[in-house]
Amino acid sequence: MREQTNRKTLATSISPIILIKIGKYLQHLLVAGAVLYPCVYIMIVTLRIGYPFELEKMEGGTVDHVARILSGNKLYVSPSLEFVAYAYTPLYMYLSAGLAQVLGVGFFAPRLVSVIASVGCFLLIFLFVRNETKDNFASLLSCCLFAATFRISGAWFDIARVDSLFLFFLLVGTYMVRFYSSWESRLIAGLFISLSFLTKQTAMAISLPIMLFCILEDKRKGLWFLGTVAVLIGLSTIILNYIHDGWYDYYVFQLQANPPITISRFGSFWIKDLFSVLSIAIVIALFHVLICLCYASKGKYLFYLFMVLGFIGGSWLSRLSYLQFDNVLFPAYAIVSILFGLGIHECIEKANQLTETMKSIIKVCLYFAATIQFASLMYNPLTLIPTRDDLYAGIEFINKLRSIPGDVLLVHHGYLSTLAGKESHAQGVAISDVILRDSGSTGKTKLVTEIREAIRGKRFAAIILDTGWWFQDDIEKHYRMAGSVFERQGVF
Repeated sequence: MREQTNRKTLATSISPIILIKIGKYLQHLLVAGAVLYPCVYIMIVTLRIGYPFELEKMEGGTVDHVARILSGNKLYVSPSLEFVAYAYTPLYMYLSAGLAQVLGVGFFAPRLVSVIASVGCFLLIFLFVRNETKDNFASLLSCCLFAATFRISGAWFDIARVDSLFLFFLLVGTYMVRFYSSWESRLIAGLFISLSFLTKQTAMAISLPIMLFCILEDKRKGLWFLGTVAVLIGLSTIILNYIHDGWYDYYVFQLQANPPITISRFGSFWIKDLFSVLSIAIVIALFHVLICLCYASKGKYLFYLFMVLGFIGGSWLSRLSYLQFDNVLFPAYAIVSILFGLGIHECIEKANQLTETMKSIIKVCLYFAATIQFASLMYNPLTLIPTRDDLYAGIEFINKLRSIPGDVLLVHHGYLSTLAGKESHAQGVAISDVILRDSGSTGKTKLVTEIREAIRGKRFAAIILDTGWWFQDDIEKHYRMAGSVFERQGVF
């Protein structure tokens, strides 16, 4: 009888020790796996920031915008075969142009802006959790989770597009709202939300719930926030619209007012874009939301409720358009990452209040689940890095362009024409935005007529397409198929 009692005592004393060791091993494994993602991201950035050709088909259009600014031309002008502006606000283009004055016109300057902004987003997500919890472990996991979404959000953090800078400014603004309460901090928050809007208009829809929170929390201080946003966005709109003879309003507001909606994306966003890839992180995040609801102050609970509504709601609304790619998921993944870190901290805090055995069991389960979440986001970084064959194919392509006598219409890659010493034309996606979103103004009519007349009049010595295009019928009537640009598939 005494021997049996001794065995039970030994078993109950060994069990927590074993669980603690397993928990520590899993914790180290989790940290190592999590930190791998920002490290891999930096490696990818290092290997592709200097790549002299496009990593994504709209990057060349960004370089065209930068070159246009540096040449002293206006960005927002009547749509034409020569140039059509992207339907975004201009801050990213102007910052990239400023950097390009030092580094030269090309992909490096705008990509560098995105890289700096993306690293800033990692830091802000870390600081969000760190300031809430004083927990470096949970803060590190939250920032690493966002880095781990690089691939599922389109491998977009570092490319010459507006999204990383837009999110950086948005996170700074919301960070100021959460952790500072003076009227000066509300003014600074309004400044950064305005900068986010001037980078990408989506910021307005995302920040509306944050504005409501500020008013509910303290009406007088909230008015400093709203007033700053209203004044800066209002004045910038009036000035930019005046400078561009009304075309700023056309691109930034009119075209965005008519997004082509896809009904199937109403549900696919929640299933495909969120729960299928971040299900474990979302469950852990929901635990934090539950704890907030039960124990946290009303201000903290309302802030994160409104932040979720803004960040996830904004991504969802953007995703409804079939023209939008995975980059619109940045805000949703950012808030899930923040709440994931907060949830990790809450789980550990609540576990520490239990018996040694139960605490160890919960930690083992938590670390294991988080490890599975990070492992599920694994990707092959080599598929995202241009190869030597890609580089040589690009050089060969430029040489082919040079060898064609006369004007060449390169529909989606105008900057490549510039590299070949030829005239650049409007970027294909920008043209599609006007055709799809313009409800019938003279801008659209003039653009379509000009392109059709150029094709029918055989203005171009060659037309190079990626796939079918709006004017495919006209092209097939007036041009003959000459073959493919590349003999080998899968390069460039």
